[in-house]
Amino acid sequence: MFEPLEDAVDTDFDPIIPTFREWAILKSQSVSLTMQLNRLRDRISAAVEQRGYKDQKGSQYIDLPFPVPTEEGAYTRIKRERRVSIVADHEAAERITRAKGEAIFQRAFPPVPTLDCDELYVLLQEGALTEEEMDEILVQKESFAFKGLFS
Repeated sequence: MFEPLEDAVDTDFDPIIPTFREWAILKSQSVSLTMQLNRLRDRISAAVEQRGYKDQKGSQYIDLPFPVPTEEGAYTRIKRERRVSIVADHEAAERITRAKGEAIFQRAFPPVPTLDCDELYVLLQEGALTEEEMDEILVQKESFAFKGLFS
């Protein structure tokens, strides 16, 4: 069914098992902790949004009545930081630039060449590309993902 790796340990006890077991336990705990952290963050964020005060930039705060100690230091305040980013509304940009004329539209939306792999196969079938050229164009890329499997 599976091919053993060349350097696989051929003993009753493989020393990688305790390491893998530790990884599996930590991974499971990490998923659980992340879910718990997200739930707590959402509850705290909602409380800061409801009861907090704002600064001039729009961030919201709750001052803690006493320091909350951690290994990194003591927390004295909770901040719900306001962040602003500018994003382009593509539909509005297209509508406005098209109304200004084709030249303006083309400058705002320059054509971008894209590779159509299906068309490569059509070109191969038509004889415009050779098998050797296709092998040069379409190369295999190998990667690995680490996973533990359940039975």
